Amino acid sequence: MERPVDVSSQEIPGHDEEAFAEALLAALRPALRALRAMGLSEDDTADVLQDASIRAWRHRAQRHGEFGAWFIAIAYHEARRPHRRWPAIPVFWQGARSSPDQEARNDDLDRALARLPRRQRTAVSLRYGSDLTILDVASTLGISEPAAKQLLARARESLRRTLSSIPRGEL
Repeated sequence: MERPVDVSSQEIPGHDEEAFAEALLAALRPALRALRAMGLSEDDTADVLQDASIRAWRHRAQRHGEFGAWFIAIAYHEARRPHRRWPAIPVFWQGARSSPDQEARNDDLDRALARLPRRQRTAVSLRYGSDLTILDVASTLGISEPAAKQLLARARESLRRTLSSIPRGEL
């Protein structure tokens, strides 16, 4: 089992490429979950993550706080920028798709999450999917900490109602 990467602000000086790369790799999966919760396609998510990685590298000296939260905030803001038209990728360039087993996991929860309003879905993904603190969720979304708590509480209540009212597998 992999040991968690310590990405405290002291660990990643502005010019330590190896530490930056290690921290970035650890932050990519939570950022991906947050972007997918925003409703981005796989291709758009990959493009946003690439652009966010470049932006993070360029602004690495300005970073403060925990690396993962900082990077997810960059990716979130990059995803909210005006939509650009990206050229279509030829089919033969596309990577392997997920197995049917992986896609079948958590279908009920995925459908319930999809029913949430976009802002609630994003907040839930940041908090639970990307494991950010409530303060980091608030900072990423540009809202106060009490507003983030309220947003998350409403999202959890909506999920609870949706998941408890519909028999498993019928969402």
